[in-house]
Amino acid sequence: MGVIINDSGQNFNLYYNILDYWKTVMSNHPSIGSVQQGDLFDIDSKEFPAYPLGNILITNAVMGERTTTWTCELTVADKVKLKNNESSGSFNAQVIPYEGEDDLVDIHANTLAIINDLTSYTQRAIEAAEINTDINCIPFRNNFDNGLAGWVATFDMTVHNNKDICIFPLL
Repeated sequence: MGVIINDSGQNFNLYYNILDYWKTVMSNHPSIGSVQQGDLFDIDSKEFPAYPLGNILITNAVMGERTTTWTCELTVADKVKLKNNESSGSFNAQVIPYEGEDDLVDIHANTLAIINDLTSYTQRAIEAAEINTDINCIPFRNNFDNGLAGWVATFDMTVHNNKDICIFPLL
């Protein structure tokens, strides 16, 4: 593990700040259309989100002597579409393709590249945090009954924790 800078101006030990960091980085990525946080089964719950979408979920926190290690699940997903997507009549019903020519390979290639961008930036540009495990990426398709495909990346992110003595008298 490298050196994690204590006074970097950003306290990633706060849950709000770690969520805000990932939401900001995803929002600033030119290929991500919308950003969410929370459980994967609530992903794509907005009526008309822009795609691809990014989602951050913190699944665990381990407080060490001077660090906190967050287990992060970063999901980047897009809507699977037929390559010759033609609508007919006044209805434009969604067709979730289970066979035929669709853009699944393109979606898997693009969403994995986005995850690589996000995690590479974090590993190289953020001094207050460190991704100290391999980044385990698992592809998915149609896991959420909404025609989405993409990747879920799971990794540990370690940040400095002052472990300040509580300012409140507890005895």
